[in-house]
Amino acid sequence: MGVVKKRYGATDGWINMPDGTVHYIFGFCDITDVPENEVFSYRGKATLLAPLLDVYEGDEIYLTLTNLGFPQRPDLDDTHTIHWHGFPNQISLWDGVPEASISVPVGRNFEYYYEPLDPGTYMYHCHFEPVEHIQMGMVGPLIVRPLIEKDPDYTGRKFAYNDISTEYDREAIIFVTEMDARPHHLVANVQVFDWTDYCPQYWMINGRAYPDTVKPPNDPSFPSQPYSAYIEGFTDEKVLLRFVNLGFENHSIQITGIPFKVIGLDAKQLKGLNGEDLSQWRNAVYVAPGQTVDAMITLPDAGKYILYNRSLQRNTNNGIPSGGMMTEINVLEV
Repeated sequence: MGVVKKRYGATDGWINMPDGTVHYIFGFCDITDVPENEVFSYRGKATLLAPLLDVYEGDEIYLTLTNLGFPQRPDLDDTHTIHWHGFPNQISLWDGVPEASISVPVGRNFEYYYEPLDPGTYMYHCHFEPVEHIQMGMVGPLIVRPLIEKDPDYTGRKFAYNDISTEYDREAIIFVTEMDARPHHLVANVQVFDWTDYCPQYWMINGRAYPDTVKPPNDPSFPSQPYSAYIEGFTDEKVLLRFVNLGFENHSIQITGIPFKVIGLDAKQLKGLNGEDLSQWRNAVYVAPGQTVDAMITLPDAGKYILYNRSLQRNTNNGIPSGGMMTEINVLEV
């Protein structure tokens, strides 16, 4: 257990799609340890996804949110919050729902305090005007790791939960979202969008659409989209896939030739009241809006495997295949 101090900025920015289009977003950026006189140089540098929060259960987390404003829309003085979605033990003051807590005006700071008690996969997002702000990109992944990893008997080993049956060799975040390009364009140009007309044209994993999903993390071609979804490992390794859905649609994800063992839902290990194993073998993982799923796969024979959405239209970029919610798993010989 330790003390974690972070500082995030809320601002705007731009992302790229594989078809050459550019889209306006709202989002967060990491300004931890940035000197105070340089903080506002991060205006316009929002990322999709937002920075990963990676902590241990029992940590004390102090997260300062600074509202940097929107350079593209200086007239838009939206306040912002950070809401840990599904976090079970937060008081309302730090929960991020503005009707019951505090939202942060432009140019101001607010410090959140968290003490996570339950390991698993979570997400966070802005809860001010959430339909707009979530779709515009104010979403990020959150991992709470189990204390078993700090036990001297398990040094160097990795577990999804405080149970040795959840041990894995590698992990990957599969954070799924979709995007209707029209409100992004209209908001950038001071126009109103009717949200009852919402109809996405792009589907993404970790803030990118295929084939950009398989390009390296922090690729300079994607300054605002730092996460790769490319997975690589060796035959017989166990890979923990942390599925997160912070869009508005249900998604069904499949890997041809590789089954999933679902071991956790919404940051809860699938165990019965008496400790019995309730994990489930599935050919596809179903992820609803606002849900997380922890699923284990065992890498098979060497080769390249495709992780994709079973709804084929969601494997397109504005109607053109192949694209969208796809990535590659490259299995190497031991």
